[in-house]
Amino acid sequence: MIRAVALLVALAGAAHALTGAEIYEQGCASCHGADGKGAAGTGVTVPLPDFTDCAFVTAESTGNWLGLVRHGGPFLGMSTQMPGFGGSLSDAEIRSVLDHVRRFCHDARYPIGDLNYRRTVFVEKAFPEDEAIASGEFARARGERAGVGELALEKRLGARGQLELALPGEIVARDRGARVVGAGDVGVTYKHVLVAAPRLAGTILAAAAGVQFPSGNFRHGVGAGTLVATPGLMSGHRLGPVVAQTQVEADLPVDPGRAAREIAYRVALQWPLGPYKKDLVPAVEFEQTEGLAHGVHAATLVGPSLYLPLSRRGHVAVGVGGLVPVAGTRPFDWTIAGFFLWEYTDGPIWAW
Repeated sequence: MIRAVALLVALAGAAHALTGAEIYEQGCASCHGADGKGAAGTGVTVPLPDFTDCAFVTAESTGNWLGLVRHGGPFLGMSTQMPGFGGSLSDAEIRSVLDHVRRFCHDARYPIGDLNYRRTVFVEKAFPEDEAIASGEFARARGERAGVGELALEKRLGARGQLELALPGEIVARDRGARVVGAGDVGVTYKHVLVAAPRLAGTILAAAAGVQFPSGNFRHGVGAGTLVATPGLMSGHRLGPVVAQTQVEADLPVDPGRAAREIAYRVALQWPLGPYKKDLVPAVEFEQTEGLAHGVHAATLVGPSLYLPLSRRGHVAVGVGGLVPVAGTRPFDWTIAGFFLWEYTDGPIWAW
């Protein structure tokens, strides 16, 4: 490894520019292997990544990759045995060798990690993920206070799919009534990326089809009491320094007498405060809900949110936010929500 760093320092002073493939061959292959699968007998005591694994090599953002190569493993909370090459390679050379590393994946269907925008509090993102999320929401309305908690597990399927299992729980406390506590309706959702176009304003578009099963105690006011289909579309776009994420989702109960049929339009405008996943991301979120039945009025909601990474790699994070009604009906006076997430394929939860 020391020889590789020294070699790259020498290469940096060469009269001609090297390609990404040449830099990799002369400075990286001794550890990572000519085929990208890791070389034997390197003396490296941590598992070497497999660059031919498309799910691995495409999932990370360009910012994180550049930071890793430039500053070394500790910059992202990883092994000290990964040295930094910022003193021997220019930014252009680091980008060229990163492009070469990504070409070890031969399946172009995998969306690049630059389209994996940070999760917002109220808007679902389009990128398929391997995540475990614990979330909660508390709302104050006239004569009632309600809290909803949820545990969700997201598992990536293939190049563009994701399956999610959500286990909710609810607490409803009325000013003139008993407190209701119980499990909510279990939900299963499949999401699939339809468009991944990093050169077209960083656009990603996905469709989702979900079902909520009537597993809650409807008699006691927990759960819809009927099967609910939840189709949706979500997208992400990079507009200069701003990231815009959108979602359209409908709730379509089998029995509309038990649960309202409605559609929600959500938009989040985010301002990432840096190029890395460990950077803060403040946002403003908007929501418009409309009933699909005659006589049901719309509600317009708006509020701030903040994405706060807790680990140097950015694979453990929390989000907090709130919404207040600004037009139409008032489904509540205000609501606050938050989540804790762990991208479990990126490392253990304690690797901060």
